[in-house]
Amino acid sequence: MPRNTASPKTETAKKTTRKKKAAVEAVVETAPVIAEPIAETVTEVPVAETPEKKTRKPRAKKADKKSEPVLITTLQLGDAEFDISDIAAKAYKAYKSTHKRKAVTEFRVYVKPEEGVAYFTVNGEGSPDFKINL
Repeated sequence: MPRNTASPKTETAKKTTRKKKAAVEAVVETAPVIAEPIAETVTEVPVAETPEKKTRKPRAKKADKKSEPVLITTLQLGDAEFDISDIAAKAYKAYKSTHKRKAVTEFRVYVKPEEGVAYFTVNGEGSPDFKINL
């Protein structure tokens, strides 16, 4: 003889769920259908003045690079001339070509025109390799 594995509580819960579904379906079927929308009358209500929204001021445009003067620093020693900003740019480029991933927080250039070289330090550290020829 087969055994009934369902407990009495489970069977009662199933019956109440079926009854609830049947009751919901009956309400849905008997609900009146509205054919025409109901027009509402709106009376004019005085509206208080709303404060205007504050708008952001447009940001001031940065000055064009063309409008700023070009600064060139030249060191004259004897018959030789050295462009200081160009020397610093070349030194930084030489360093970055060999040390691509190292972060640079401080870069100092020391120009020695009597030797014809410029030495540089990176983040306070120097090396004999940190030099460029002028």
